[in-house]
Amino acid sequence: MDHPGAPLWTRNFLFICLVNLMTFTSFYFLLPTLPIFIADNLKGDESAVGFNIGVLSLTAVLVRPLAGYLLDSAGRKKILIVALAAFALAMAAYNLVTSLALLFALRVLQGLAWGFATTGAGTIAADVVPPARRGEGMGYYGLSNTLAMALGPSLGIFVLYSAGYTPLFTACAVIAAGGLAALLGISYRESTSAKTKLSWESFLEPKVFSLSLILFFIALVYGGVVSFITLYGQELGVKNAGTYFLVYALTLLVVRPYAGRQFDRSGPGLIMAAGFLAVSLAFVLLFLARGNLLFIMSAVSMGIGFGIVHPTILAMAINRVAPYRRGAANGTIFSAFDLGIGLGAILLGMLSKKVGLPYMYLSCCFIALIPLVMFYLREVREPKVSRQES
Repeated sequence: MDHPGAPLWTRNFLFICLVNLMTFTSFYFLLPTLPIFIADNLKGDESAVGFNIGVLSLTAVLVRPLAGYLLDSAGRKKILIVALAAFALAMAAYNLVTSLALLFALRVLQGLAWGFATTGAGTIAADVVPPARRGEGMGYYGLSNTLAMALGPSLGIFVLYSAGYTPLFTACAVIAAGGLAALLGISYRESTSAKTKLSWESFLEPKVFSLSLILFFIALVYGGVVSFITLYGQELGVKNAGTYFLVYALTLLVVRPYAGRQFDRSGPGLIMAAGFLAVSLAFVLLFLARGNLLFIMSAVSMGIGFGIVHPTILAMAINRVAPYRRGAANGTIFSAFDLGIGLGAILLGMLSKKVGLPYMYLSCCFIALIPLVMFYLREVREPKVSRQES
């Protein structure tokens, strides 16, 4: 039986955090640099940026349910090895891109690998975290994403402007390969499901549908940040718009552990309200920004909001399912997140062409209130769900 004092920082937990750190650092190298590559080298406009950012997430949506099924039935580690190898190769292939059509095709292929890789890593993390410390553990696991966001965008811009695109894309591939190497240090007894007749429930977990819908709306507005914040920073005269991601990430580093411990002690009822409102406020600040101050304050507010909402939703989802269904649960949750980011990048990109980036961000403020209402109409009324043991 698990207990609150069970060790969290085991060898397996440290290594899966390292896998996640390397994978996301590679990914975040491209976050501020790919829009520049599209605009300068491939002569694409804001719609081209939105489509190429969004298509990776939308492709990941299609494969995450399959990834969840295979992780539960065929084993976590072997699936993740293949996914990380494919992800690293896709990063190296950016050196061969010479047109928007080639880039679009590569983003589709990389989205397949991304869907499997991130679902697999999150599932292994849920396996190796003690159930009584799941909120705290998943919060710390999420900090590897956060550290990647703190390092990746700034380092990516530095490599681009000091060395060029070929070293940038090569560095992405090498870092991704480092995540694959770290995976080889993980060893534990995996939970797999018995062979049953295939149905749609083999791929999706109905118990987390409502949580997935909430996360979808949060991801929808987040798609407007990851796709256009560097371009918006340039409009505002911010010298290094990548600072937004750095401040956002540093805020997450502080907030995530606190949010996880608060969830483990008291549940989500109080803390989630602060999270939703902080996300909404971040977009108001972006709309009002005329320079560095409110731009940076928005990043702080966004970090507070996502530092609370994202890991709490993940922990709630894992607590609702049996160990052998964690792959399906993660696949369902992350599918919703990717669908939100993908559609957000595309739809908000189209909206920004009509009304401009400031009013696009103002609209995100109101969209971010939808999941707040949904959460407090349904989720806090749910009876307390006992943690599923490892």
